[in-house]
Amino acid sequence: MTKHNKKLYIRIFILIVFSIFLAFFIFAKEKKEIVENIIQESVIPSPLIKSAIKTQTSNLEKNPVPEKENLEIKNTEDIILLLGKEIVNLSFTPNMFFYDALIDWKSQGKIEFAGKNYPGLGFFVTDIGSLHAGNGKYLLYYVNGKEATVGVSSYRL
Repeated sequence: MTKHNKKLYIRIFILIVFSIFLAFFIFAKEKKEIVENIIQESVIPSPLIKSAIKTQTSNLEKNPVPEKENLEIKNTEDIILLLGKEIVNLSFTPNMFFYDALIDWKSQGKIEFAGKNYPGLGFFVTDIGSLHAGNGKYLLYYVNGKEATVGVSSYRL
């Protein structure tokens, strides 16, 4: 092997090693951004929940609901959705699937969401309120501070 060939092989080897390191750091940075975005979007700011509950309670004390005769009694429960920085107070029927409740609230104009249905897997929410999935980011949802273990189309409220 001549001296010129050795230099050429060394340069090619250095170029390959440099390319591998560059690709690794770009991938690691992208992975870190994905994890940071997931963590940032999935954290539930509990002070917002407490302030929303206090506001609801004080509004009820100021404006009590008048009692009417022959009211149709519906068995409903309330839920507070945190959609990014937006807080939405909604009602649902117990034992209802979360997906069906989302459809009802969307038809009533209370929330906006979009997603995709995968046969065998269920419905995946890709956009809700100001939160959007994409670029390696995914939306997660929590119930009472715990990450849900099933999708919205399988979760019973």
